[in-house]
Amino acid sequence: MARNPYANTQMQNFWKESVEKEATARLVSFAKMRGQTRNKPRQLEVFRKKIEDNKPSDALLERLPPISAEPHFNRKKADFNAPHGLERARTDIAVDAPEMRPVSPLIKEALYDGFTKEGKGRYIYLQQRYGKIPEEKFAFPTCSSWEYGWRLSDVIKKDDIKKPKHGRNKIVEDTFYTRNGLLGCSNRVH
Repeated sequence: MARNPYANTQMQNFWKESVEKEATARLVSFAKMRGQTRNKPRQLEVFRKKIEDNKPSDALLERLPPISAEPHFNRKKADFNAPHGLERARTDIAVDAPEMRPVSPLIKEALYDGFTKEGKGRYIYLQQRYGKIPEEKFAFPTCSSWEYGWRLSDVIKKDDIKKPKHGRNKIVEDTFYTRNGLLGCSNRVH
């Protein structure tokens, strides 16, 4: 293994003196410049000159529409008791059939009662909405994957569905396949 040439005492002292010399030079320069105004970098002046040189013509500026922005300092104070987002709701769109059925007033009240962090408010609202099946929340299936299980309670009764002993269930076989042999299920051995 080769020896490191910087590991001897002479080289270590050299590096130590170099670092100290540089630190001293920086402190002297700082002390000399203390109290004086610093010069601004010339790069900003170059950028400013480039922007002024590339300014659009007056003819182009006259063709542009005027800038009309509402001042931000005259905003109304928010009313935190009002439901959020009502001022942004569009009322000019006519809706023939709503996608989702309206929420019952009891569940809607739970939304505005308390905070999620306390286990109230939105937390309770979402738990209650999650407990309902899609047929109760929607008038029709909104996506194609819902069509497979839509109105399953009409086909199979709740009493017929029992919790299986080992986690397997024959719902697809009982509801999807037919007994008359059209889909190839009549010859299946159970």
